[in-house]
Amino acid sequence: MDDPVDSLVELEANLRDIERANRRFGGIEPLARIVEATGATEILDVGCGAADIPRSLIESARRQGRTLAITCLDHSQQMLAIAQARNGGVRFVHAEGEALPFEDGSFDIAMCSLTLHHIEAKDAIGFLRELRRVSRMTPIVCDLRRTRLAYAMTWTYANLFTRNRLTRHDAPVSVLRAYTPDEALGLAREAGWRAPRARVEPWFRMTLVDDAR
Repeated sequence: MDDPVDSLVELEANLRDIERANRRFGGIEPLARIVEATGATEILDVGCGAADIPRSLIESARRQGRTLAITCLDHSQQMLAIAQARNGGVRFVHAEGEALPFEDGSFDIAMCSLTLHHIEAKDAIGFLRELRRVSRMTPIVCDLRRTRLAYAMTWTYANLFTRNRLTRHDAPVSVLRAYTPDEALGLAREAGWRAPRARVEPWFRMTLVDDAR
């Protein structure tokens, strides 16, 4: 999924698999919890994919009488085309996460979900530095945790519950490429986060925030 794919139909099916996994296996609740706790209203989602998480956050906030303004950014034109067709009421930007086209402190929160594991450590430092730079409150990383059990369960789920070739390949590989909480904390510190904190989440996920504002 890091490179363009030949079949948009296959890519859309893969993104539906990811959306289903986010709903079932804790991809939305940690982000919603932090957004609500901080009172953030202006959010940047880096590596938005199909933008299913921004849509869920907006719907959740609306039920609580709050309004969120979310900007969705992705380096893939294919992803953005799919996201734009599915989502209204959000802004879409084509750019690289390692060089965000925004001024310092442009958003309350800059977040990413299931994106960090796609980035090699040497580049992840710059990526995390950019998330911190444009965030007034805190950046948020929500990602997979690398464990043997996570790999086994992800491989089983992907091979039993979908026929999509991209999902079957990418899901277990994503676990192998994921960082541990300690590794993610180390990268955040190198990126200049002042008080990074990692939290272990259900279903082999983790969140990373910067408690210093």
